[in-house]
Amino acid sequence: MPTMSNHVHILTMGGTIDKDYPRLTSGYAFEFGDESAASRILSAHPNLGVSFDATSICRKDSLEITDDERSLLLHAVCKILTEKLPSSEHPRIVVTHGTDTMVETAQYIRKGLKDNCAAIAFTGATKPERFIDSDASFNVGLAVGATSVCGPGSVVICMNGNVVPAERCVREEKSGLFMWK
Repeated sequence: MPTMSNHVHILTMGGTIDKDYPRLTSGYAFEFGDESAASRILSAHPNLGVSFDATSICRKDSLEITDDERSLLLHAVCKILTEKLPSSEHPRIVVTHGTDTMVETAQYIRKGLKDNCAAIAFTGATKPERFIDSDASFNVGLAVGATSVCGPGSVVICMNGNVVPAERCVREEKSGLFMWK
């Protein structure tokens, strides 16, 4: 029976999860830091049961992401899918992304993959990971866990304690929660 790899590929697109306090200005103008939130979160756990690598695809607010950046993400996913793994293992990919257009990007990736043998989980945060009350670590943990149980070929959204297939996911306008449609 095929198993999932114990290695997780993190692909970062920017979004609130990766926003950081500004270095040179005061106020609420955020910028993207040098290290991704997912890298900080996963590196903070010494007994993590997986290894990981993180690759930045872009560093944008999701409202600024275009199909050009989505195409770069698709290319990065395809590159991972061509890597040699033992025949009994399937790749695990977590994409961190801004929440405003996460569903659209997840659906773009799902439609763009002809032969998806990976478990791909999209996640983000409603507040920057640097904030004490951010949901970032919860959502990243949910996404990493989801890639271990979702079958090969899955593209899911992992937010608010829910794992929803990308093609069935909507963001409820009033609450901002990601739900089954």
